[in-house]
Amino acid sequence: MKPKTKQLFFLFGLVSIAEIILISSGNETLRLLTKPLIIASLAAIYLTAVPTPKKLYKDAVLMGLFFSWIGDILLQNEGYFIPGLMAFLTAHIFYIFFFASTQSANTSFFKLRPVMIIAVIAYLIELMHLLWPHLGGMKIPVLVYGITISTMLSAAFWQYQKLDNTTALYLIIGAGFFVASDSILALNKFKKQFDWAGICIMSTYILAQLFIVLGAIRYRNITQEEQ
Repeated sequence: MKPKTKQLFFLFGLVSIAEIILISSGNETLRLLTKPLIIASLAAIYLTAVPTPKKLYKDAVLMGLFFSWIGDILLQNEGYFIPGLMAFLTAHIFYIFFFASTQSANTSFFKLRPVMIIAVIAYLIELMHLLWPHLGGMKIPVLVYGITISTMLSAAFWQYQKLDNTTALYLIIGAGFFVASDSILALNKFKKQFDWAGICIMSTYILAQLFIVLGAIRYRNITQEEQ
């Protein structure tokens, strides 16, 4: 690992810990600084750890991080919940593009995995069942978002036996934490608020983005070595 990448990992860890501490202390003012720095530091880690793409906007992982960063900024203001939701929806779509674009000599991943599909669909149905009576005018946007994150999770599951086990595991864990974070956020916002929701949401979100980036770095570097 390059020294610069190690330094950026240290910054990411420091900012992430500070973010959790600030949530627990209720300091929303300083969070205006720490929250955006989480994704910014991850993006910097990614750029220093992989071959730099000629056109940054063509890198689905970078674009996923970029729209996540926009979403983080927008969601710091309750009045921008819908634009923030749209930003994260876009981020998930870019992550789906990345998962769909990964290449492998193993073609067995095209086989259907009904257990995985059923599990993801069952989770989406149960989540919407819990949220639906409380959504009001947000029913359609939340449903669309739920379908999108479920698709993202399914696409991550498809990395199993498509990529090497470690890379696939990183991406699956990342996608799983992302779904967990979004689900906790939705339940807390629309159904019932509960203690430690903020810490749970951000902890799972930070882990989600970290594991997706780790998986993407590993995939890009392995692909580069094979060429």
